[in-house]
Amino acid sequence: MTHPPPPCVLLDWDTDFFGFRTGRVRGNTLTGTLIEQIENWRTRNHIRCLYFLARSDDGLTTRLAEAHGFHLTDLRVTLECKIPAPPPQKAEFLRPAREDDLPTLTTLARAGFTDSRFFYDPGFPRERAEALYEAWLRRDFGDSSAIVLVAASAENLPLGYISCQHRPGQDTAQIGLMGVSASARGRSAGQTLVNGALAWAAGRGAVRVTVVTQGRNVAAQRLYQRCGFLTRSVELWYHKWYDSEEDQYG
Repeated sequence: MTHPPPPCVLLDWDTDFFGFRTGRVRGNTLTGTLIEQIENWRTRNHIRCLYFLARSDDGLTTRLAEAHGFHLTDLRVTLECKIPAPPPQKAEFLRPAREDDLPTLTTLARAGFTDSRFFYDPGFPRERAEALYEAWLRRDFGDSSAIVLVAASAENLPLGYISCQHRPGQDTAQIGLMGVSASARGRSAGQTLVNGALAWAAGRGAVRVTVVTQGRNVAAQRLYQRCGFLTRSVELWYHKWYDSEEDQYG
């Protein structure tokens, strides 16, 4: 007899990184029966924070989430671009990131995502939210299936960066993180970085690129739209916190 999968999954990386047990609800809709199953699973696994990514067009799901203590923390906007033919050419002042760029790039990463759900939700310490994006950037820098491109100044110093990942054999690449220094804003650096990521993805055999941003980050949405991206989906991120002492990690 095959048993159905549990309603949630324990997130080992998040648990280790934040220092408390963290889980995520499987699927993107809720029912009254599923809510009960989620709570039973949460109790057995001593979860402190539970994530839920919901469809934005299901009224029953949003009502159940709100009625059972899930709090809306973000709109997850996914955009997609079909790489044009011929693809954009990478600008001359774009280059792959180097090890000696990382101090500047990680500083940008730590400060560049204050619109995200981890900054918006006060349950996550700000220092850990900042460190999350530094860790993400360092992971992309060390990933053989990804690239971190740098927009460089005339002195070859980094003014901004973008990361993009493409797994061999897949037709879609994903933009991960992007940041531009205050001194380079308003000079088309962001658009140049995005076009550089499209060119890199095309060279790897991808035919489209996706990117996820926050609903409250209108500037990022407009940038990607200027580069040919269209909105593919809008989803709702919910967090639910459990404060009893027995649920503390460790």
